[in-house]
Amino acid sequence: MASPLLRFALADGRPATLLVSEASTVLAVDETLVSSWDLCGRPYALVRNSGSYRRGLDGGLLLKREAAPDRARVRRRLNAGEGATVVEAARQEAAMALEALGPAAAEARDRLRAIVAMDKDALAADAARFLEASGPVGILPPDQYLSLVVRLTEGCSWNACTFCGLYREVPFRFRTPPELERHLEALRAYFGRSIALRRSIFLGDANALCLAQDRLLPLLETVAQGLPGLPVFSFVDAWTGRRRSAGDWRACAALGLRRVYVGLETGDPGLLAWLGKPGTPADAVRLVRSLHEAGLAAGVIVLVGAGGERFYEDHVRGTRERLREMGLGRDDLLYFSEYVDDPSLAYGRRAAGATELQPLSAPRAAAQRAQIETAVRTRDGGLVRSAAYDLREFVY
Repeated sequence: MASPLLRFALADGRPATLLVSEASTVLAVDETLVSSWDLCGRPYALVRNSGSYRRGLDGGLLLKREAAPDRARVRRRLNAGEGATVVEAARQEAAMALEALGPAAAEARDRLRAIVAMDKDALAADAARFLEASGPVGILPPDQYLSLVVRLTEGCSWNACTFCGLYREVPFRFRTPPELERHLEALRAYFGRSIALRRSIFLGDANALCLAQDRLLPLLETVAQGLPGLPVFSFVDAWTGRRRSAGDWRACAALGLRRVYVGLETGDPGLLAWLGKPGTPADAVRLVRSLHEAGLAAGVIVLVGAGGERFYEDHVRGTRERLREMGLGRDDLLYFSEYVDDPSLAYGRRAAGATELQPLSAPRAAAQRAQIETAVRTRDGGLVRSAAYDLREFVY
């Protein structure tokens, strides 16, 4: 392949640019319509005049577009049928690009043929294959949206937080090494060459690292042998994670583990109990410090707006204190997840009956995040890397 970037015109005269990279294919038409596909021809990111879209491997689309200052942000989930027009328009553009390219661009033409072959029926069959190989993916940290999810466990071992309903209908279980080997084989078969887009492994589901060390290490060894060379990431809750020693974490690191994500949610013990989280904020501090001792990074998640006005000050004060005690460094991440009211969950029902629990307005929630974020520094005095963690924008 002489050049990964090709510029040409479509038959209707519109200018087009095709990027043929090692992990994906990106086509821009008129510099405004941009479509990205993996190496098997599956679309995963689309920019149209109607907005920007993320397509999941299960066939669903998320419409996400920055709103005007006087309008609410757009986040709308579309099923495969609703999003078919958007996906088909991108496929037709790829077909026009294939016709416009000369025979010299052999690799580019092969990529475009794979994309054009992914019509509506082919994508529906592909989505079914994904669910058979993987099963549904509940949630990932934002920096892991393009990871390869390996479901060491299914469901959540705690599954009783009052603000989370992601795994209510999923019984918790863990895979045995032979089951995991079959799972890895199914994933490799499904992803094929498109696995190049997946630069890391995320161990699912919600709390995979909760397993006892004698159960966890054989599973990590199986993953390391089945998918060698990729860094590994996962969740753990503070209650179970704090019981693993720094030596235990070092053994996990030797098998590829690089960062562990923990939901601190709040540094206020009273609010944490109200949220139904196991353990205490101090447990999260001990866990993160143990991770650091083992040479691992942490991803710490704070729930903005939790407890409303009633817990506002205690939430800010306690969270700032606990984050400072963690001694976060430049390899760590700090995520701020906005609480989204769900009346069907225990938190929502309790909040509805608590007259003093006034929800935070958007400006108040932003102020709360800023009060926490700007008060926490890394061990060398810099700002901790931080970002928003919006569950409403998750697509896998």
